[in-house]
Amino acid sequence: MSEKAAILLVDDREENLLALEAVLAPLGHHLVRADSGIAALRELLRHEFACILLDVDMPELDGFETARLIKQRARSRHVPIVFVTALPEDDRQVFHGYSVGAVDYIFKPIDPDILRSKVGVFVDLWDKNRLLREQELLALELASETRYGQLADAMPQIVWRADVSGAATYFNQRWFEYTGMTPAEAAAMPWSVVVHVEDLPGWLSKLSSSEAFEHEVRLRAVDGTHRWHLARTAPIRDELGRVESWVGTATDIDDRKRAEQQWSFLLEAGDALATSLDYRETLSQVARLAVGKVSDWCTVHIVEADGAVAEVAIAHRDPAQIAFARELQERYPPNADAPTGPAAVIRTGEAELIPEMSTPMLEQAAVDELHLDLLRQLEFCSYMCVPLPGPDHALGAITFVSSRPGRSYGVDDLRLAEELARRASAAIENARLYRQAEERAEAARALATIGDGVVLVDRSGRVRLWNAAAQRITGLPEEEVLGRQVATAVPGWEEVAARVPVAGAGEAPAVESVPLDLGEREVWLSLTAVGFEDGLVYTFRDLTEERRLETMRQDLVATVSHELRTPLAAIYGAALTLRREDVSLEDAMRDTLLRVIAEESARLGEIVNDLLLASQLDSGKLHVQIEPCDPLEIVRSEVEAARAHAPETVELALDSPAGLPVVSADPSQLRQVVANLIDNAIKYSPEGGPVTVSLSPDNGAVRLAVSDSGIGIPPDERRRIFEKFYRLDPEMTGGIGGTGLGLYICRELVRRIDGRIWVEENGNRGSTFVVEIPREAAKPAGNGQSATEPVLG
Repeated sequence: MSEKAAILLVDDREENLLALEAVLAPLGHHLVRADSGIAALRELLRHEFACILLDVDMPELDGFETARLIKQRARSRHVPIVFVTALPEDDRQVFHGYSVGAVDYIFKPIDPDILRSKVGVFVDLWDKNRLLREQELLALELASETRYGQLADAMPQIVWRADVSGAATYFNQRWFEYTGMTPAEAAAMPWSVVVHVEDLPGWLSKLSSSEAFEHEVRLRAVDGTHRWHLARTAPIRDELGRVESWVGTATDIDDRKRAEQQWSFLLEAGDALATSLDYRETLSQVARLAVGKVSDWCTVHIVEADGAVAEVAIAHRDPAQIAFARELQERYPPNADAPTGPAAVIRTGEAELIPEMSTPMLEQAAVDELHLDLLRQLEFCSYMCVPLPGPDHALGAITFVSSRPGRSYGVDDLRLAEELARRASAAIENARLYRQAEERAEAARALATIGDGVVLVDRSGRVRLWNAAAQRITGLPEEEVLGRQVATAVPGWEEVAARVPVAGAGEAPAVESVPLDLGEREVWLSLTAVGFEDGLVYTFRDLTEERRLETMRQDLVATVSHELRTPLAAIYGAALTLRREDVSLEDAMRDTLLRVIAEESARLGEIVNDLLLASQLDSGKLHVQIEPCDPLEIVRSEVEAARAHAPETVELALDSPAGLPVVSADPSQLRQVVANLIDNAIKYSPEGGPVTVSLSPDNGAVRLAVSDSGIGIPPDERRRIFEKFYRLDPEMTGGIGGTGLGLYICRELVRRIDGRIWVEENGNRGSTFVVEIPREAAKPAGNGQSATEPVLG
């Protein structure tokens, strides 16, 4: 191979290879092409290269895999690889490139000057390494250590030699400049002083082997800091192939190594922050990650809802020191007005960086002797504190403390801390936003499930919230109301809302009971209104049933009072007449008065019985004894019993075929139903006329029908006549009395035997009440003849 440095250009695109050749041609180096990863591996078998410019995105064997294979070969593992690629979308790609052996990146579009400059550096390094090898050979041949030393001193890297045991025998000038050692100190035990204590065992193990190696190690500089170096060694063998000494170089890679570690830490921290929406827990994980990688002691403070600064995480590389750190925080919590520290960083939003913490600094920061002792115990050497940035103010602060003299924070460390703080802030904001969304969702679920209607009306009068209860109470679907003017969407709302005083936020609202006319029906609402900056919130409860029950109660009191007063007045009047001593009563009159007392007393008993029966029906305490019974026998007996009470103008008739089936019912309750229907027909036929009771079989049941030609029932009242205390003539303008419980009792008793009851028109006048009674079995009831008989009152 010629003395020119060879550069391997690897790219699957012809135009890219031409462009690289055009850029590098002025340098005068030997440029070798390869249009694939496989071709590049073949060229490495033929030639030695100063560096490789390798495209990342290639078919079959991409740049990352090609680099990995190059580094696996002993002959080519030391050749610097520079990736040529477009700007990556993810920093992980850059990190991956470094992990497979790249030493640098060239991003497209390529800057020719930068490319030539970087290639020139690697060519210079190759030239110097080549010269070093040549000089070593020359030195060995001529035994000229002076010339070897001069060559090594000219190199920017550290160059050293060691015997087979690993003891150093030579260092170039760069070693002494970097470490600050004297030749006498370097002749003693330089490795134990310069190599980082954590890297020393691995380093000595490599030196004691008999193979060349490449190893990353931290070397102590003259200022006490440690920087990463890439050490490469080659054995010098005698004629028999035995290792007689080592020659090696150490290249400073600290910037690259720190960038890798920082990216690695940020990726780990990002993963930790994304694992949970409990930001307090994730911040604790981040603090633990920071310890050992960027700090020896890490604390996190956040601003609570009340403005107080609270510590939420603390971690220390030495678990035994955590107790001192906690005691420091508990005894001396952050002072909101302190000029430095987490509270000051939160207050000002400005980061703090102290590369070297001196003793006077600690004494000035200490409040008392105990405070100073705790600070000394925690070994403050370097300190930085960065705010957790928020949209309006700092959300908190993260503090990093280095306890080792070899680790001093600088501007790069501060930038890393600020980037971590930005990511932590985003996690906190995301967690808080998620919690707020959850709270809103819970509030929405509560509004959807509560029994009270809730309506939110904005300042323009449009409905912005109409919950499920509001829809259920009013019958107005959400889609017909939401977004519309409340005055047009809800009929009668303006009149109702005008009657309700509006309370301010935090005030107890006044409750008003108001009727809301929805057109087809009226609902009574218990309504409140509260105003806030964006509009009004109305809440209401449906009082319609309560109002109905209250009206029913009032009707009961009025009805029962009237119904009781009438017979009591008759009884009282008859009794007073019988007791008068100044009046001589004939026997017929006396009998009449006694009959009045007896009949009205019976009437009082019936009223009381109806009330007690209605109460038993409401409470579910009425016992039902279902058994087979003869419907004709029960109806006939009740028709005959009604004859004694019926006015002369009423014509009672029974119409029933022979062979009616047995029904399944409670006989006594069925008698009550029949008696109530006949009594109701007679009562609502004030002018007399026919009242017909008929029985007939009907599809697994026996149908009982009671028809009259009385005043009839208007169609719009038929759905209410079975309600408790409902009367068709509540004011008794027609002279028709009653408690309004008869038909209610009929309905409830029929329900308890699984029957049905309803009312129909009876031609032009009167009504027909129909009851379906379940059959017990498909057999006749034992009555052998039909019953068609008039019963005259």
